[in-house]
Amino acid sequence: MPRSQRDASTSDKATQRPTWQTRFWREVRGYAEALAIAYVVVTFVFNTVGVVGVSMRPNLNGGQAGGSLLSSLATGDRVFIPKYDTWLRRMGVLGPYARGEVVVVREPLNAPTAQERDRRPFFIKRVIAQPGDSFYLEGGVTVVNGIPVDQGYISDSGEITPDPIDFPVITVEDGVVTGLHVRFASTIRGTAVPQLPYEGRYPPAVPVDDPRVQLYYGDVIEALAPLPVDAPEGVPFLHSLVVPDASYWVMGDNRQTSAGGSEDSRYFGPIDAITVAGRATAVIWPPRRDEGWNWRALQPPEAFDAVPAATSP
Repeated sequence: MPRSQRDASTSDKATQRPTWQTRFWREVRGYAEALAIAYVVVTFVFNTVGVVGVSMRPNLNGGQAGGSLLSSLATGDRVFIPKYDTWLRRMGVLGPYARGEVVVVREPLNAPTAQERDRRPFFIKRVIAQPGDSFYLEGGVTVVNGIPVDQGYISDSGEITPDPIDFPVITVEDGVVTGLHVRFASTIRGTAVPQLPYEGRYPPAVPVDDPRVQLYYGDVIEALAPLPVDAPEGVPFLHSLVVPDASYWVMGDNRQTSAGGSEDSRYFGPIDAITVAGRATAVIWPPRRDEGWNWRALQPPEAFDAVPAATSP
């Protein structure tokens, strides 16, 4: 074939349009590559999570109250989650999450709301106590390793006043814990929901083998600190628990029931460390709120600096 004809044949092939099959698979490959990259980034590099609801008021905004989920996501704060931090902690390279840090947690199976729906969403809560820490609530104040934690980071704005809850309040008979002082209300669907006692106003004890106590507080009963030798018999008293290994005690900042208070470890006990999906390090959206900048780092409140390290029993 003469050279001129060969050149013309090559030119025709170069300008020939690809078939629809070729175009289809190019599109599929492009989307697959984009999804693979997104998966790697979200799983191992970073993620963002929208705050929904009022459980972290006054420090995180959960969007329009009473609106739809979409409107809450559109108007609420969005936080930044470094996923590499999560994996490094799970591999033991980094230590436990610090007291006061904000974390994203998978809702426990025994959470009251989990009893009424089939899905388990993620919660945003604050780490209050680490593995090995002693903990109790007195008059609504968290006491960690014997130190009351200043609640100013919650109450100073005047928006939230923590309920004066005492927890756990127990009864001992013959040196054995026999009852937990808590009420149980019932939803329309018949689900038992714990109601914790206010300071000094204790309801009758519910036996520790009651199925409701075991559902919500079985881990709490097992985690109770050793009883003192002079533990009062047959009367309620406030005692401490020790957070189990590979567990955390988490709470929302909104601890006022009348303001739609948080559902947290007070109502389902310590959470497993493996259920922590990551640490919220910053608010990244929206950039402005209430005529001021909303971008900010999420650091543990200074009040937690006063908490000493846990001591071995």
